[in-house]
Amino acid sequence: MSPSQAWNDVRIEKERVAVSITMVGGELLSGSLFAPQIYPPGGQEDPLQLLNEPDPFFPLGLSTGEVLLIAKDRVLEIVLDAPSSDEELPGSAPTALLQLTLAGGLTHVGSMRLEVRASRPRVLDYMNYCTARFMALRTDDGVRLINRKMIERERPLD
Repeated sequence: MSPSQAWNDVRIEKERVAVSITMVGGELLSGSLFAPQIYPPGGQEDPLQLLNEPDPFFPLGLSTGEVLLIAKDRVLEIVLDAPSSDEELPGSAPTALLQLTLAGGLTHVGSMRLEVRASRPRVLDYMNYCTARFMALRTDDGVRLINRKMIERERPLD
């Protein structure tokens, strides 16, 4: 068996998820995230799970075939390019309607799931105790994956 055959035998099949990325400096990048296929067949890892893994970089496939390695800490937000109008936020916790202002002044209004203890159901508690690097915000334009460290301020609207 050749080394290339051995590599292909252990390769994990991946689906491409089209995204638009806004970097902290304002640069816009378009390409594809590589989401590993998972069980059941045809399923794929949620992009939010992929971005919240501890690795500091993720690959972004460009239309030219090149791959960029993107530093997660330098990403402001990621938008799925083909959002579904009925796309749901991941998780089962209650949602809160929020206005978020990100570094650089970019503002979004949308809903976010609040994974908090029943004894502390406030948005403040969620923001103070959440350890995820990225959070999903459902807006009229689809789901945005927001870098939590890039949130400058937040205003609860409900």
